[in-house]
Amino acid sequence: MTRTFATRRLRWMLPAGVAAAIGVASFTTSVASNAAAEPNLPSRTAAQLLADLEQARPAGLSGTIVETTKLGLPSLPDIGGSGSDSDLSLTNLLTGAHTLRVWYAGQENQRIALLGQLSETDVIHHGTDVWTYSSTTRAVTHSTIKAGAHASDATTLTGGKVAGLTPQQAAEDALKAIDPTTAVEVDSTARVAGRSTYQLVLKPKDTRSLIGSVRIAIDSKTSVPLRVQVFAKDATSPAIQVGFTDVSFNVPDSSVFEFVPPAGSTVTQGSPFNLDGATQKLSPKNKAGVAKSPAEAAHGSGSTKLLGKGWTAVVQVKNGMGTASSSANGPSTMSILNDVATPVKGGRLITSTIMSVFIADNGTIYAGPVSPAAIEQVAATGQGL
Repeated sequence: MTRTFATRRLRWMLPAGVAAAIGVASFTTSVASNAAAEPNLPSRTAAQLLADLEQARPAGLSGTIVETTKLGLPSLPDIGGSGSDSDLSLTNLLTGAHTLRVWYAGQENQRIALLGQLSETDVIHHGTDVWTYSSTTRAVTHSTIKAGAHASDATTLTGGKVAGLTPQQAAEDALKAIDPTTAVEVDSTARVAGRSTYQLVLKPKDTRSLIGSVRIAIDSKTSVPLRVQVFAKDATSPAIQVGFTDVSFNVPDSSVFEFVPPAGSTVTQGSPFNLDGATQKLSPKNKAGVAKSPAEAAHGSGSTKLLGKGWTAVVQVKNGMGTASSSANGPSTMSILNDVATPVKGGRLITSTIMSVFIADNGTIYAGPVSPAAIEQVAATGQGL
């Protein structure tokens, strides 16, 4: 089946500047889904549900999103982080759960709060102002959006790296896979966050992929994605899941988006977001006061390339390990690899139910939803499958 609409329509939800505060995110899992009897809904085809997704644009929304990563990896020590579970460090992304509160009231008012047990990271977009705040460091950053511009495509504002933090972005990422290599069907209905949903299922036809299916729960009344689940082959429980545990489609009060720096906090003036339509125009040299993108920050001075396509695509990140030296704040990245990776010819190998990662001796990383043998082949040849 061929996709017939632009997934950019799903981007209404993402708050501007989120990645500036919480860095590179990834898919995560396991939301308690208010299990109940499957709701009885009118029949809808896959094509109808895809069309509904394109038109989904609620006036307002607020709710709680819970996500957890269960990739079958051993416990990891923190890598020089703050130790806060509201920070998206490498350790937090690969293990553990995350809880977020989100508020949306149109293109000019969005807020997201990443909650830890004793900490919180907030990003607030209100009109032309973007505020970020970390309760751990008490650091506040204030940036502005060019007057007259709208954050109609907030994915560009965040560098596209909010990824699995919301069902909307997770659904968009999954829908990009709809091409002739993907089977699309409608499965049974379900209840998510107390609401009735249709379930759209994507299945790779390429048997070399470790992914068995991706299931998207679509609200029956608003057509907003409420949950995304990723299943490994032959698995009965999701390896990856992100979804709402409670949600309201009322427009949040305007006071939610008003931010005053707390007493004792340190305020830094960030570079303005200069939007040209739906595209963020930044200096390519990053030398005029413009911070590096989250992807650049995460990958050091490395560059990212996609090898292959579809369900067996592998991401190559040159110099992805950055510096491997130890830190006063915790063990080095390389020492952690010694605990979780298996030495193989030319590097180290990390495997999970839906992902294989090969770290070459020269620091280049290869990661994709393929078998260990396949990821080693890609690393050896530099070519996709």
